[in-house]
Amino acid sequence: MAMLGLHFQKDVPFRHVYIHGIVRDKQGKKMSKSLGNVIDPLEKMAQFGTDALRFSLADESSIPGRDLHLSDESFLKARNFANKLWNASRYVLMNLEGYKPQPLPAPIRTGAGR
Repeated sequence: MAMLGLHFQKDVPFRHVYIHGIVRDKQGKKMSKSLGNVIDPLEKMAQFGTDALRFSLADESSIPGRDLHLSDESFLKARNFANKLWNASRYVLMNLEGYKPQPLPAPIRTGAGR
């Protein structure tokens, strides 16, 4: 396509190429409506929460070109991780009362940067 665009149009037909994987179910089959194995995101948000859906999709697609294997287990792991973050942040905020941050000391300079 790029060579034909350069030959006939005398211009590059596109500047960016995005390589992405295929979304697969837990058995490794390609998700498609005709197979009936697609995941309804609204259903998963109601079941596991929006943060779990977002994190699971971001986690699965962190490596470009790698296929996404989506299943209830991946959403469950993402929900549990989001719950741990929530509980850790609540614990930190609960123990911040009376905390006064101290200024950081000046960095020690060595002779290498002069």
